[in-house]
Amino acid sequence: MRVFLAIDIPKEIKEKIYNFQKNFKIKGIKLVERENLHITVKFLGEVNEKLLNNILDLDLSIQPINIHLKNLSTFPNENYIRVIWIGAYGENLIDTFKYVDNKLYKLGFKKEKNYIPHLTIGRVKFIDNKKLLKDKIEKYKNIDFGYFVADSIKLYKSTLTPTGPIYEIIKEW
Repeated sequence: MRVFLAIDIPKEIKEKIYNFQKNFKIKGIKLVERENLHITVKFLGEVNEKLLNNILDLDLSIQPINIHLKNLSTFPNENYIRVIWIGAYGENLIDTFKYVDNKLYKLGFKKEKNYIPHLTIGRVKFIDNKKLLKDKIEKYKNIDFGYFVADSIKLYKSTLTPTGPIYEIIKEW
């Protein structure tokens, strides 16, 4: 089973982001579906039943975090764009990511090298007009979607389909 840990986004912010994504309806870009918008805490990949049960037995509850969703950026860089994302900022957000990472490390998962909390809005498969994309990213680099309080982490199952992934909540801490 393919799984990941994530922080959910409130419906009203998802709606704002969904409306904003229309600026990136460009051939070659696969936009993240509104219902799938989230902040990934850790991608775990394929896990067997035993490992899944060990994850479910962890206490991954978190203290509430005030998260600010703002600033548009890309991975791996602005000259080779594969992912378009919105930054997620919060006083204890990276500490929370490290806390979760340390707990999963004890189950055999690799530690993350660095933490860039973000919300992916689109994946670039190919691009015909690189200048158009770079100009849009520059235009919206200082965008602000506001604040929300995150007080839980969810474990999601991700089923890949030809039309896009289907996410199902397995557990919420």
